[in-house]
Amino acid sequence: MEKNKNEILIKIGLDNIKFGMSPEEVTSLLGEAQEVENLEIDDENTTTISHYLDKEFALFFVNSRKPCLECIETSNRDTLLFGKKIFLLNECEIISLLTENGFSNYETETEIWGEKRLTFEDAMIDFYFDDKHLSVISWGILIDENGEFC
Repeated sequence: MEKNKNEILIKIGLDNIKFGMSPEEVTSLLGEAQEVENLEIDDENTTTISHYLDKEFALFFVNSRKPCLECIETSNRDTLLFGKKIFLLNECEIISLLTENGFSNYETETEIWGEKRLTFEDAMIDFYFDDKHLSVISWGILIDENGEFC
């Protein structure tokens, strides 16, 4: 992978890792994941999660027929969003940053395990806060059973 800036690209991916890529395409860029999990959603659908522990992110591949990258989750403190180190920002600053960049449809909810989730539906991105500190970011796109973006 070329120099990794750890830049979130909303509805696109992370740096040169693009949503819709196959597991093989990602492996050719990043090498093998340190850990891999397979989750069976139902008889026809599975999700494979490739954990790149050294890079502090996980890649979620969906669709049993044509697996492709649908979601990325990171806890890497150097991650950028719109040129800002996002993990250095508080909730209000994150809301301002996204609003300034055209994303204004957001809601918050406290998860059953205690983390607060800030969701921007129009950007398909979630920010999770543990004791007011950003702990994880998850973003993606929707992909249908044929591997096409929805």
